[in-house]
Amino acid sequence: MLDKAARERQFGYHPYCQNLKLMHLCFADDLLVFSGGKKQSIAGILQVFKDFAATSCLKISLEKSTLFMAGVSDGIKDDILECFPFDSDSLPVRYLGLPLLTKKMTVQDYTPLIEKIRSRISCWTARYLSFAGGLQLIASVVHSLTNFWISAFRLPRKCIEEIDQICASFLWSGL
Repeated sequence: MLDKAARERQFGYHPYCQNLKLMHLCFADDLLVFSGGKKQSIAGILQVFKDFAATSCLKISLEKSTLFMAGVSDGIKDDILECFPFDSDSLPVRYLGLPLLTKKMTVQDYTPLIEKIRSRISCWTARYLSFAGGLQLIASVVHSLTNFWISAFRLPRKCIEEIDQICASFLWSGL
């Protein structure tokens, strides 16, 4: 329905998605819709949601929906938020705990991973574990966290080195 509505110009494409004819991405029960930054586009999208609800008896939860606006003036943002029942947030977006990025990952982007690993390891007590036990704990917890991020990104070498340093510090000094 979104594809058809975009072709019929019920809403405009986001400028960066125009050439690709990309207007939405779906994952499980989540939907990301990309459009031009005009009230007309949002009204068109909401109409598609309304038509979808009438056809399928499945209603989009606008209370749990968030509007991300980039490249739009503050006046237009305020005007849009006044007219539509959305929460607003800013980019970069985090989805399933991962930042959605369009550029090479920076230190700021992977800091949440490092902090999560540090917080997990800080509550472990190495003195009650054998070396093999500590190694197994790192393998099951730290590597699973890292693998989750690696499934989506190519982590910078500096990030991998920092994770290795944290793990080595835990194994050899018990933090």
